[in-house]
Amino acid sequence: MNEYVIAFSSFYRAVYAQEKLQENRIRSTLKKLPPDLLRTCGYAVFLKTNSINSAIDILDKSQITSRGIYMIEYENGAIKYKQIA
Repeated sequence: MNEYVIAFSSFYRAVYAQEKLQENRIRSTLKKLPPDLLRTCGYAVFLKTNSINSAIDILDKSQITSRGIYMIEYENGAIKYKQIA
């Protein structure tokens, strides 16, 4: 199971995205964007899934745009973010 971060420009957009994911039985957590991910303020939905494509499809159908989708990777105890969309 992989971990992902979906970044949003506002708190309200992130909350709406989280609600849509939960309606479709995809569990997620809402947090502020990590400062090393994007240099601007914003919020993100963190989730663990085997297929990020289903989450992306839900957001696309709901017309919710993100600022980026990143896979979380751990390397020598450090967190790295790999942009996938």
